[in-house]
Amino acid sequence: MKYSKEFKLECVRKRKNGIYIETPPGFKKRDNFMREIRKWSTIYDSLGEAGLEHGRPTLNLNQRLDLIKRVENGESYSSAALSAGIQDDVLIKWHRIYMESGINGLKSLKRGKPPMNKKRPVKKEDSDKTREELLEELEYLRAENEYLKKLDALVQERKARERKKQ
Repeated sequence: MKYSKEFKLECVRKRKNGIYIETPPGFKKRDNFMREIRKWSTIYDSLGEAGLEHGRPTLNLNQRLDLIKRVENGESYSSAALSAGIQDDVLIKWHRIYMESGINGLKSLKRGKPPMNKKRPVKKEDSDKTREELLEELEYLRAENEYLKKLDALVQERKARERKKQ
C-alpha cells in the first residue's frame, strides 16, 4: 500500500516525539506498520523529506553495480540501499539477479506490471452485424440451447436412476 509523503512525514514526526500512531486499515498487524514507520524514520534521517517522496529517480546500471560492489565489500544491504534512497529488499533482489545472471541480468530489469498476454477481442455490436451474421448467430444459439437441454435431461435421468437404486 502506498502512502503519501505527508502521511509518512506525520508518522515519522509522531514517532520521534513519542506520540501514539493509529494503525491504518491496510495493515493486519501493528508490528508490520511499526516496522514500516521505523524504515521511514531511517530514510528520513538519511535523506530528509525527499526520501519519503514517491517516484524517486531510478538508478542506472552503473549505480546498481556500485551498490552491489559495496555489499560484496562488506557493507550491509540496508546501509548501501539507504544511501541510494531505495529499499534494502530491492538491493537484495538486484544482488541475487547479479549473482545468477551477471551484468546482463541487471541490464534487462523490467519495471512495473507485465502486459496482458492477449488483447480481448472486440465484440461487434448487434447493429453493426449483417443480416447473415445475425441469422448465423441465432442458429448457433438455438443449437447450443438444444444441446444444453439434452444434457440436462440426461443428468436428470441419471439422478433418477441412482435414486431408484437406493
